[in-house]
Amino acid sequence: MNKYDKKLIVIEVVHLKSDENKMAISIILTILMVGLVTTSSFVLFLQFKDDEKLMDILNSLGIIKSMDKELKEEIEEFPYISVISNSDKNKIDNLDHNERLMYYKIKKHSQLEADEIQAILDLMKESTFRYDYYISAMKTEDYLNLISDEYIHSILPDEYKQLINKNTQGKSYEYKEVYTNGIYFYYLTNTYEDDYKMIFNDYNMGYFETKEYYRRNNSFNSKFYIQCMNNIDLYKDINRYYIKGIK
Repeated sequence: MNKYDKKLIVIEVVHLKSDENKMAISIILTILMVGLVTTSSFVLFLQFKDDEKLMDILNSLGIIKSMDKELKEEIEEFPYISVISNSDKNKIDNLDHNERLMYYKIKKHSQLEADEIQAILDLMKESTFRYDYYISAMKTEDYLNLISDEYIHSILPDEYKQLINKNTQGKSYEYKEVYTNGIYFYYLTNTYEDDYKMIFNDYNMGYFETKEYYRRNNSFNSKFYIQCMNNIDLYKDINRYYIKGIK
C-alpha cells in the first residue's frame, strides 16, 4: 500500500466520521425540538384554560390561515369544555354548532346552570336585545330583585305574555325564571331603547319604584345600576358571539 492509498483511507474514515457526527447531531436536535414543542404546548394549554390566547398564538405561527371557520371556533372553545357537567352535556347534544359554541361562551363567562343557559339560547331565537346587559342584571346578586312574576305579567302587553306562555310550558322553575325575566328585559329594552339607567332600575324595582327613587335622590344612579355597569365587561363576549353566530 503506497502513501497515496493510505491518504485516501484516512480521508474516507474522516468523511464517515463526519457523516456520523452530522447524523448524531441531527437526531439530538430533533429530540430536543420535539421535547421543546411538547413542553411549550403543555404550558400553553395550562394558560389557555383561563385565557383566550390560543387563537392569537396559532395566528402568529401562520397556522390559523389554513383552518376553516368551524375548526377555528372549535379550537377557540376547547379549553372551556372542562367546565361542562353531565347536565350540560345532555343539553349540548341537541344543539347545532353555533348554539353549542354559544353555550360554552355563556357557561364560561356567567357560570349559569344548564336550564338557565337553555332559556337564554331560546330567547336568542325569539328576541333581539343586548344579552350581555341582561346577564349582567341577572348576575348582580347583591341586590334582591323587587319585582315578581305577577308584576311582570301585569305590566307586559299580550304579545310578550304569549311568548312566555308558549315557551315555558313544562319547563323547570329555573328555565321559567330566566325566560320570563328575559322577556321582561326585552320589553324594557323596546320601551326605553338605550336608556340603561331606566332599563336596569325598572328591571330591579319596577316602574313606580324607579320613579320614587328618582324623586328621593334626584338621580337614577342606583347601586343596582352602578353594579350592573361595573360588571358588563364580563359578559360582552357573549353578546359579540350572539351577533356573529346566533342572531
